[in-house]
Amino acid sequence: MLEIKNLTVSFGENEALKEVSFMVKENETIGVVGESGSGKSLCSLAIMNLLPSAAKVVGGSIFFQGVNSMTTYKGIRGRKIGMIFQEPMTSLNPVFTCGAQILETILSNENVTEKEAKKRTYELLEMVKLPDPKKIFHQYPHELSGGQKQRIMIAAAISCNPALLIADEPTTALDVTVQKEILSLLKDLQ
Repeated sequence: MLEIKNLTVSFGENEALKEVSFMVKENETIGVVGESGSGKSLCSLAIMNLLPSAAKVVGGSIFFQGVNSMTTYKGIRGRKIGMIFQEPMTSLNPVFTCGAQILETILSNENVTEKEAKKRTYELLEMVKLPDPKKIFHQYPHELSGGQKQRIMIAAAISCNPALLIADEPTTALDVTVQKEILSLLKDLQ
């Protein structure tokens, strides 16, 4: 499903990732392990073509379902590859309600009506075990706890049933009990 071959990412003269290679097969879960600052998140951002402007892929290739995804991201990001970002506090837009952000993801990537997208949003909020989905739908990110924001991010990431889900420390802001629930949910979705 995903093949990374000799991926090298640099910030000017400094190589942040050097010749990283791995594969993810269908229905497979892999973990990328390393100390803080070793490039795990950077690798995820490179796969999603969301590198910061100062970073550049200077070598290697990224293939998703046999297609060089470094040259075409149209229809892939969001629809076929979802990502749960590490930091929900800065990943959600503070001027839009949580429900509107999930709704927009669905409407941007799926051929559905707004009514269908709203129904799916409520289902997703229930799926990630948020209390009172109708209330949460209309709340802004600053009105939620860190763990609730992370669940909103997870709901948005899985909203279009992606074939591949990249989870960059998806349980960081959650307590131990909720961490287990979210990991079980991700396993069930797989």
